[in-house]
Amino acid sequence: MAVVASTSDDFYANYAFETSDPKNENSIRVPRNTTENRRLKYGHSEDDNSDIAYLNFPVIIPSLLFTIISMGCFIGGIVTSLRTDYIPDERELIRGYVIEYGSSRFRCNSTIPFPTDGLPSILNLFELNVIGNVLFRYAVCIPIVIRVFNAITIRNLLRHEYSTKFSSLHKVMADSMPIFTFVEAFMMSLFSIVTVHEDFPEANRFFKIVFAMSSVVNMLTTTTVMFAFSSNSESKWDTTSMIMKLISVVIYVYFMPQYIQYHQSSITFPICHSYMPQLFALMEYVIIAAYATFHLSFLIDIRNISFICFPRSASGECEPIDPTNFKKGAKYEHCRAFEYNQRRIMSL
Repeated sequence: MAVVASTSDDFYANYAFETSDPKNENSIRVPRNTTENRRLKYGHSEDDNSDIAYLNFPVIIPSLLFTIISMGCFIGGIVTSLRTDYIPDERELIRGYVIEYGSSRFRCNSTIPFPTDGLPSILNLFELNVIGNVLFRYAVCIPIVIRVFNAITIRNLLRHEYSTKFSSLHKVMADSMPIFTFVEAFMMSLFSIVTVHEDFPEANRFFKIVFAMSSVVNMLTTTTVMFAFSSNSESKWDTTSMIMKLISVVIYVYFMPQYIQYHQSSITFPICHSYMPQLFALMEYVIIAAYATFHLSFLIDIRNISFICFPRSASGECEPIDPTNFKKGAKYEHCRAFEYNQRRIMSL
């Protein structure tokens, strides 16, 4: 007896089964290609069987590890740079004095007066103190891969959860998140390595400009996409993450153009000390804090993401076929999705 699905908007209307007996293995249509396999599995929500997974590894663990290493190196670089930083007097600035940078030495003189209300610039500290510069390189280079991975994860998470509400503009903006994240992280690593006094000043300036532009665009794009769908979440953690991003992006986008303009002009001349006017030094501190806060908020977004490895029975393609797999509540209830769907239809 032939059974044909009668629902007009369902793909099952295209298929006829030989029998309605779910115990008859010959009644199951085996897909001949990927397209047919997807059609036969259409509408089936795959169970990942996380309860029997032999690996369930939260992504937040390596993210936290790399974050701790990066922040530790960054703070350590600041502390060691402040301990070894040399503050010249006005006579030394005009006549020139020898600056030690690791095993190398260079003579520096400048007609720019020492700022009376000055504060140390973190970037200048890393520029003039070799241990601080090395730790800064570790801080920005080590987490590049995990940062890009997290951006891809967030992109995929948004597209999966809000696929029906994603417009073409949202899709383009979401797809650009990993790209801008890589560009900004790569540019930051380059200007940490290519110094002004030892390497190529123009290259250092270029890397910093590209970093400033890409980071602003990335933060605006990410915040815009995530804010567009934030109202659909009832979690307090998601709300906290969104608030952190909104505050950070407003501060960063407002101060970054002002700061980078001054910083670019200041490194045109020889950098003989780490101090800059108080206003711009405070602006730099706020920018760094806003940048760190924005990216630390991603740890909240990925808190429920895990790598899961499970038996093939959970992947939808288990072999060999065993009728006991399909019993209600059985360990491998969802063995092969295309077969499970057909058995479900025949049992109606």
